[in-house]
Amino acid sequence: MSTADPGALGVLFAELIDDAALFPPGDAPMAEAVPAHLAHDAGGYSGLLGRFLCPVSKLAELKPLLDPDEGLRLGLIADTGVDGLLAAFAELEDDDRLILEAVEIRHPGDRLAELEGRLPYGVEAYIEIAPADMRSLLPTLAGRELLYAKLRTGGLTAEAFPTPLAVAEFLVGCADLEIGLKCTAGLHNAVRHTDAETGFAHHGFLNVLLAAERASDGAQIEDAAVVLALADGADLAERVKALTVEDTARTRDLFHGYGSCSFQEPIDDLSGLGLLPDPLSH
Repeated sequence: MSTADPGALGVLFAELIDDAALFPPGDAPMAEAVPAHLAHDAGGYSGLLGRFLCPVSKLAELKPLLDPDEGLRLGLIADTGVDGLLAAFAELEDDDRLILEAVEIRHPGDRLAELEGRLPYGVEAYIEIAPADMRSLLPTLAGRELLYAKLRTGGLTAEAFPTPLAVAEFLVGCADLEIGLKCTAGLHNAVRHTDAETGFAHHGFLNVLLAAERASDGAQIEDAAVVLALADGADLAERVKALTVEDTARTRDLFHGYGSCSFQEPIDDLSGLGLLPDPLSH
């Protein structure tokens, strides 16, 4: 069994997991999700924690739960469309407790340029594109600063889970166009598996990371799809341990992270695979 480079793992997993506790299937109440996020942020694995994801429609619930001296790194989900998102920008301008870092929205069509022009300084936008629309819509993000792609990798129905080939095509397409991306839904666990209750085949976040590594190194779609279809956790762990710092940096330039309604499940999986033996520090 090989030994991983701690530096490479640090780069690979840094701020990998956005906190989507408010979203299905977790559906945590806001009053539980916020304290849990702050506890994770103060905990030993805070280095893996990304932003707290909140729908625009729930901002009014979020604000009363934050103390004046607390800061929350926020990813805003545009469930009320472009106009609702633009209104939220103005609402957040004078609230120092909420540190807006990113927004996520379904591709807004001909309003994409307007959205880009109205983004607050330094805020990233992740534009959700369905696999079926990838070839027509992904090129609209090319060459745009702070505009990235978002791929839905699961959901509440079998049809919401794209095939390994579809995910591979998305990853390679983003790599070819030099567009970063994030994923959402269905990636609670490290390794590809079939859920015992639903029968849905879930992608593993380690599979996606390793497929992104291949795509960022110029691999073909079929090669990335093979990695996405692997279901042997020990094999995936050995592949991760073989990565260099340069490999992981290149991977994360392409794959920015993913949203998970559980933060503990990914931590438990990584620990079980020997990829996260000791708590990380701030």
